[in-house]
Amino acid sequence: MTPLWTVPPRVGRERTPGSRAPHPPDPDPVALGLHTHRALNRIARVQRGRPAWVDTRHVESEPRSLRFGPTLPALRPVTGIERPAWQQVACAEAARAEGGGLGLRIRPAAPPDESQAEGVRRLLERTAFAGCPVDLLLDLGAVDEHPGAYDTALHALNLLGPLHPWRTVVLLAGSFPRAHPHGPVAPLAETHRADRDLVGRLRRTAGGHAPRIVPGDYGAHDAASADRVSDTGEDPFRGALRYTAAHAFLVGGVPAEPDHHVTVRALARQIVTAPDFRGAEYSAGDRWLRSCADGRGLAGTGHPDVWICVGHIQHLTHTARELRRSP
Repeated sequence: MTPLWTVPPRVGRERTPGSRAPHPPDPDPVALGLHTHRALNRIARVQRGRPAWVDTRHVESEPRSLRFGPTLPALRPVTGIERPAWQQVACAEAARAEGGGLGLRIRPAAPPDESQAEGVRRLLERTAFAGCPVDLLLDLGAVDEHPGAYDTALHALNLLGPLHPWRTVVLLAGSFPRAHPHGPVAPLAETHRADRDLVGRLRRTAGGHAPRIVPGDYGAHDAASADRVSDTGEDPFRGALRYTAAHAFLVGGVPAEPDHHVTVRALARQIVTAPDFRGAEYSAGDRWLRSCADGRGLAGTGHPDVWICVGHIQHLTHTARELRRSP
């Protein structure tokens, strides 16, 4: 697996994916540069030389704020057609310096049009001096069972696939719901894993003429959560418990109430008694859910960052095993 990291902002709100940041995004360029430098070094320590894409769109105010370089091996800077020209060039320079390559993150229009393709052409021309491999990250965001996501991805592949000998074409998509649609105290919601089928359908349709597509994944988050540091914030729920089943996602919202632990344990019991629960030995996330359901562990059952960590561990364990079994 190759992670796509997003460096959070030092201050203020995250910017919406695909849009430019407000100007200036940070009032202290020196502090911003230090924040970015520390974040990139932490990512490099976690990766330990393994490849990863890194999107710095929340911390880009000027070229000095990007601190990639040869001391961060295998990190692949991410750019896009909505980024300013200096950012595209700075990422290409960083990709050339550290040797891992460049990521081009595109949110396809629906339907994709020639203006996006022209933007990609200009970006590729502007960054060609780096002479490094380029990965195309097609970011569909949230998808559901409606055929629109499939059509958008297929048109984007037809438009953008022939423009460059991409090293990798990654389809980023997520269909985990944000939180329970019926309120925080209702039973677990079940949502079909619509993003799971997209890659196979596109491979069958494109045949041997398009670049090979590999699956991307938002983990145990809904697509809009990719830029949130935590599940807390301007939301009526304090967080959620999530579980990835074979063909569905299970999710239950937790209210911001003093006795939220009662809801957490009740949701955990619903998960571990569901037919798709794989048992406590499947992953550390499954073990936590079993302990929570049985009344063991912390009396307060943790907080939103614990729940999303548990969800990610369980989800990624299952996803890795699914990929190992698939062709």
